[in-house]
Amino acid sequence: MAVKYVKSSPARSASFKSHVEKVKLDTHGLLNLDVETRWNSTYLMLDTVVKFEKVFSRMYIDDHKYFNYCLELSGTAGHPSSEDWQNVKAFLNVDSILTNMAKKMKLKFDKYWADFENMNMLLFVVVVLDPRYKIKYVKFLFSKFYSSLEGKGKSTKVMDTLSRLYSHYKDSISGASNENIRDQTSASQTDTMHNCDVWQSQWEKFLEDENNIGNTSELEKYLMDDVEKNKDLNDLAGWKASSERYPVISMITRDVLAIPTSTVASKSAFSTGGWILDCYRSSLSTKIVEALVCCQQWLRSSSKECKLQDLLEEIQKLEMVEKEYPDTALSIDLFGA
Repeated sequence: MAVKYVKSSPARSASFKSHVEKVKLDTHGLLNLDVETRWNSTYLMLDTVVKFEKVFSRMYIDDHKYFNYCLELSGTAGHPSSEDWQNVKAFLNVDSILTNMAKKMKLKFDKYWADFENMNMLLFVVVVLDPRYKIKYVKFLFSKFYSSLEGKGKSTKVMDTLSRLYSHYKDSISGASNENIRDQTSASQTDTMHNCDVWQSQWEKFLEDENNIGNTSELEKYLMDDVEKNKDLNDLAGWKASSERYPVISMITRDVLAIPTSTVASKSAFSTGGWILDCYRSSLSTKIVEALVCCQQWLRSSSKECKLQDLLEEIQKLEMVEKEYPDTALSIDLFGA
């Protein structure tokens, strides 16, 4: 905020330069203001401002406007304290603790995001399966961060992954349908259907397949359709409504969206159970543990006021699940309550 004060007007910048001359600071550098859209701008700002520590201290004493400005920001971000300056110097210099911490963070980041070729393409497929974005948004992102040739290649890889998924699901559905047809045909042959009827049905099926060749696939139709303008669209509800129009893609979406993007959720669920059931409370029944975990989840899941009727309906659903699947009820509640 101190840098923001100096950079906010020409008069304040002139006052700052006069205080630089008063403390006889031998530097020709200028202050840099932090830019939120640039990841390295904070470091550049701190790298320049640390040279003017004495200047800001002198301004705090001599410049009543700067003094009043700092008082107005009291409690949030006023004049930099001695501790603030120490933190800045530690951040800019080679501090072993910060260096080791940054290296570990960089390794974790590189594991998932450094090499595009090793990234999980499902992260991008999920975006394509969102009717509000589709492949157009993926291409838009790649155009912002890569050259035109690189972006095109990466978009092609995402589409290849989605196409292979689509082919796999389509073949699975076709295989299941053909199996049903064969079963029905076999049963009919043993009853009243004559060989000519079987031949005729197979001929009609062949004509149907021939007519479908060359038509636009379901995936192509989905990608050519306009993006959804409703920014508050519920993906699962939207795909449920579109399941008849896009039966194969809706199945892909249902399975892909069920994949957790992180292991944190499952670990957190088991950790929550461990906090409740410890060595001092080991006699709690599974029913009580289940109730405690679910209540905690309900209270933390939303900032809205809990409605008693909604909770009662949820409890009834859980009891029905427990009666039908008594061995799995607790695990279901841990992950889905």
